[in-house]
Amino acid sequence: MRTKLFALLTLVSIILGACATATPTQAPTVEQPTQTPVVVQQTVVVQQTSIVEVTKQVMITPTALPNPEAVIPNVEPNATITVWTYWLSPTFDTYIKDTIARFQQAYPGVNVKWEDHQGTFRDDLNAAYAAGNAPDVINLSISEGWVSDYAGQGNLLALDSVVPTSVSGAYFPGLWNEQLVGGKHYQFPYYQGIGVDLINTQIFTKAGLKTTDFPKTIDGLPALCKTIKDKTGTLCDIRLTVSDLLAQMTYEGGVKVISDDGKTFTFDSPDAVAWLQTYVDMVKAGTVDKTALVTDSDRVGLDLFESGKAAFYATGPNLIREVRTNNPGLYGYLAVVNAPVGKSGVAGKGLMAMSVNAKTKYPNAAIALAQFFTNVQSSLELSKAVAVYPSMPAAFDDPFFTVPSVAIEDSVKPTAKQAVSQLADIVPTVPKKADVNAIVLQAIQSALFNGIPVQKALSDAVAAANALIK
Repeated sequence: MRTKLFALLTLVSIILGACATATPTQAPTVEQPTQTPVVVQQTVVVQQTSIVEVTKQVMITPTALPNPEAVIPNVEPNATITVWTYWLSPTFDTYIKDTIARFQQAYPGVNVKWEDHQGTFRDDLNAAYAAGNAPDVINLSISEGWVSDYAGQGNLLALDSVVPTSVSGAYFPGLWNEQLVGGKHYQFPYYQGIGVDLINTQIFTKAGLKTTDFPKTIDGLPALCKTIKDKTGTLCDIRLTVSDLLAQMTYEGGVKVISDDGKTFTFDSPDAVAWLQTYVDMVKAGTVDKTALVTDSDRVGLDLFESGKAAFYATGPNLIREVRTNNPGLYGYLAVVNAPVGKSGVAGKGLMAMSVNAKTKYPNAAIALAQFFTNVQSSLELSKAVAVYPSMPAAFDDPFFTVPSVAIEDSVKPTAKQAVSQLADIVPTVPKKADVNAIVLQAIQSALFNGIPVQKALSDAVAAANALIK
């Protein structure tokens, strides 16, 4: 499961209405129209013996209605909350500011402060938690496993007791139920990505390949990369999801990473060995860029592709626009194919989420803002700015998705609803996930670069991981 959208994935990458249901305790009112005299007919008695009709001017005052986007109850009055986004500025400054302004109309009196963090996001957030001043609302990556990571550390607020079922039920079930920790929900699904591979047709043509030669399954990548290197000297910039390797094993290799009772790790099975051996063999064959393979940033592979030094790049349609901006000459040689699937047969999990700090002073206001960023209107506005996809089925009824487009980056819009509905998290809850992932990463690197046999590397990692949870 090579990384999907980089936050879309960097959304710089990556880059996103109303789910009217529950009403706040004190429903915010919509702005009233200017009251003007209205001429109406009234029947009045002017004599005891006869009735005549006269006209009279009266004032009609409309009844205040609740804002349809205000769906979280009991929002604290005069709350001030901070939201951190991941790599959305400056490209999406207008979108963010407009969304916050609309939120403050829906929830009058709530003040919102916004910060965008980019390459140092995780370091900044970890430091903020350590200092006790983490943001109230946090834009986290589902695809990189950040939600379950922070929730497992007790840093995120469980949503179950506050969010009405009428609100949670508006999301695709597979997305709403992702990254559960202890059976509880810690994220509102935000923008989603559809896995694709961008192809540089110039390199493919030089290698004697057509876009239809791109493999439908992961196990076809080694042969493809060998052909590309032999014919063009170009290395593949495949990337392991170094922050969530157990998830990648699960999707790509069909690996059962932990026992059903959650007490014993099992990622040294024959399936796991076969999965890792595939990458070890590609490193030995010299067909993959070793730096891109284990980097913790999608920028390495993206930069290779944008500069014309890579034959293909696994991402989402959103990054096509970045390629067009940064290298217009390459845009005309782009093709898009579906990303290959692994042994599990599942394309992958969701992309991005909005979560709430467990120690926020204003939990209801923070939950309201996190939900607001992910509602129909907010998600549609982001989708219109970049090729990402909402997490609510209702958003796909908009003509923006139903009317076909001729642009390369928009070619998947008519089928996006079905694709997003099929996203699911099939990775079980992993205790001490961050620590276990660090052990797995070290083991994988030792097999890739230090000649340690794959079975030994994984078995030693399983023993070390099991010791953490005994």
